[in-house]
Amino acid sequence: MLLPVARFGSLTNIQRIRKLKQPGEVLVYESQQVLPGDVIAETVVPSGITMVEIAHSLEVETPAIKEYLVREPGENFMAGDTIAQITGTFSRLVRAPIDGCFQGLSQGKAVLSTGQNKIQVKAGMMGVVQSVIPDYGAVITTSGFLLQGLWGNGATSLGELQIITDSWAQPLTPEMLDERGEGKVLVAGFCVDADALNWFGKRSSGGLILDIMAPQLIELAAALPIPIIVLRGFGVDSPDPTLLDWLTPHVDKSVSLNASPYDRLTGMLPEAIIQANGDERLGLDSVKQTLKVGQKVRVFSGNIWGAIAEVLSLPEGEHVFESGVVQPAAVVQIGQGDTRTVPQQNLIIVDGNEVS
Repeated sequence: MLLPVARFGSLTNIQRIRKLKQPGEVLVYESQQVLPGDVIAETVVPSGITMVEIAHSLEVETPAIKEYLVREPGENFMAGDTIAQITGTFSRLVRAPIDGCFQGLSQGKAVLSTGQNKIQVKAGMMGVVQSVIPDYGAVITTSGFLLQGLWGNGATSLGELQIITDSWAQPLTPEMLDERGEGKVLVAGFCVDADALNWFGKRSSGGLILDIMAPQLIELAAALPIPIIVLRGFGVDSPDPTLLDWLTPHVDKSVSLNASPYDRLTGMLPEAIIQANGDERLGLDSVKQTLKVGQKVRVFSGNIWGAIAEVLSLPEGEHVFESGVVQPAAVVQIGQGDTRTVPQQNLIIVDGNEVS
């Protein structure tokens, strides 16, 4: 089974595809340097769709509608303008009920689009445009230390990395944030205090990386304009001390935050990229890997949610779990002698220097 890979480790070459889901305008060029907030491509989509009955109003069969249209697909109109009509002794016509654009026909009705929403794709990282994908986006590359999480609020930023070491011994509070924030990407062990999140959200343009966050803060964190990434999950567990050890040498370095939500289709996770200072290069990372015996994984199942484990075996066929779910299973070991059978889809592969 292919599973997402969460990274916490060595310097690596990083390549990301940023593209629209439908055609639009690409705003960058090959070899251009970009920042996390730079718009790579954009397109405009309707904010609403209105269906207007044509066949019934004109009293004609659906296949005959086209010969009575007075609008072409893509043509704009004002409320009251004629969309279709029959002239003669018993003339009939259909007028547009609103301002909009005629998109076409569907099952005897005119499809009218109203309003516009601009959809943008941002770089999400500091890097270079390796290649352009015509009409859709671009491939961005950089070199750095990659730190991936499990939840993000959708924002992006660039700032200098700072660590709130006090938050590894006790939850984050507003007092710990005093005189910090603007232009800084802060890292804290865990947060259970809404006041601390509010304080940070109102005073910073940087970002916040949390190892653990209380689940009751999800709604607040999602509404804040600055990026927030949660690495291990939600609860009141103790933060991982290896994260503090790994991050300490990177204090004051530039870090790109892309707090995009986890994408099950592509396997992309919210991530922070600490920019490299040297010329060392490693192979390109992939966002998914095949689960194998001996790999380190994070488990997101039952009372071992967020735990690091080692894959002992991958039984053939499917396993029937107590919940009644039938899925491929993995046998994992957590610590000494604690062996569990869990669904493979509840695992994320841990890559790099992360240890339990």
